[in-house]
Order: sequence, then C-alpha cells, then structure tokens
Amino acid sequence: MLKSNRLKIFVTVFLLAMAILAIYFMFKEPRKIMLINNQTIKVEVVNEASTMAKGLSGRNNLCANCGMLFVYPDYQIRNFWMKEMNFPLDIVWIRDETIVGFAVDVQPFDEQGQISRMASAEPINLVLELNSGWIKQNNVKIGDKLKGLD
Repeated sequence: MLKSNRLKIFVTVFLLAMAILAIYFMFKEPRKIMLINNQTIKVEVVNEASTMAKGLSGRNNLCANCGMLFVYPDYQIRNFWMKEMNFPLDIVWIRDETIVGFAVDVQPFDEQGQISRMASAEPINLVLELNSGWIKQNNVKIGDKLKGLD
C-alpha cells in the first residue's frame, strides 16, 4: 500500500513537471544565432502581434551581444516607439538580409520628454533591436548582411 501511494505521488509529480515544461517551451520565444560583420548576436525572434507590440518594453537590460528580431510577413514602412523602455537601443532596418538603415542610440524619451518614435525610410520585413552603441562598436554599415536566416 505504501509503495503504491509513493508511485502515485511520483507519477503525479512527474506528469506535473512535464506539463509545466511543455507550457514553458510553448510560450518561450525562439532564439537564433545571427551574424553581422562576423559578430555573433543571440536574438529572440518575434513574429506575432502581441510579442511585437511588447518588444523589449519593461526589461531592465539586454545582454551584451543579444537582440530582438522582429520578422514580418510583408514589406512596409515600420514604425517603432520606445514605450516603457528602460534603456537606449540601436535599431537596424533590414530588407530580407540586407541592412538598409538604422537608428542609433535611440533614447526612451526625446528632447521634449515624449516617448521616442522612429520609422524605417523604406519598406522592410525585418527589424533588429540591439543595445545602444552596438552598431558603432561593430562598424555596421548600410549594405551589410544579417546572416543566419533560415
């Protein structure tokens, strides 16, 4: 009887742990390793409206060579803002795998104290957010390629 109860408890705990892990991996954003100028970037890939709207809002930081890659199904002028951001960003505008522009050292608030806003100069399908200074530190230029896309 005691062994039977222990087995039931073990099976219940095991199944609960598996369910928690399944839920975690179901909602966890996928991560990819990308390259720009042979510099490795670990990116969170977001492609759903809810995760795109949140972006990096509310976070306190981003690791040194990490970023968030926004993947869109089409080519449009993309508008971004720094709502609820706690640190500045470099934003890279990308068409397919080619960098077509960027916004450097974008602060959460502009000179008038308003939430900073920016837009790509042309239709794009990818946006990469990085720590402020990453573009300059890694000598990123228009025409450089973002590698590692599947």
